[in-house]
Amino acid sequence: MIAPIPKNYKGLISITGPTKSGKSQLAEFLISEQDPVTYIATSKPRPNDPEWQKRIDVHRKRRPDIWSTIEHPKDICKEIESIEGNESILIDSLGGLVEHHLVEDDNQWNNFQIKFLNFLSEDNLCIVVVSEEVGWGIVPATPIGHLFRERHSTLTSLISRQSKKRWLAINGTAIDLDKFGELIQ
Repeated sequence: MIAPIPKNYKGLISITGPTKSGKSQLAEFLISEQDPVTYIATSKPRPNDPEWQKRIDVHRKRRPDIWSTIEHPKDICKEIESIEGNESILIDSLGGLVEHHLVEDDNQWNNFQIKFLNFLSEDNLCIVVVSEEVGWGIVPATPIGHLFRERHSTLTSLISRQSKKRWLAINGTAIDLDKFGELIQ
């Protein structure tokens, strides 16, 4: 039986899964006992994409009113740094974050990635990171699609390696990867 994270938990938790797998709902449930919570929504609105807007609205409606929300921050590291030590953070999701950094060259991306991973490694916060499993799908036909998949997959893997807890959501089912998996060395 899955239970929410105990109050005052400190450490990084990663949740991955494909589209509409329940990963965001799992993250929201796991962090539900924490107080206070800051929810960082990384994806930008797309006014010309009604389906996307509908998905964003579903996520907004599910969030408790007592949670603080930061939507598509320009500098996520600065936002994390400004959060109090007793606060928990839910980052949903890495896809929007990677999208913000696609215009950067490899050097800029690597510098950001290192800085972001350092902020996630702080053991004085409870941080839950939701990430899409983009490497399970089709091979991107465009250079920008390939760049997105490679950066996203690498960042997801690096976050998973430094997480204290790892979850996989598939078809509304949560799998505790720490119980059933081993890290590949």
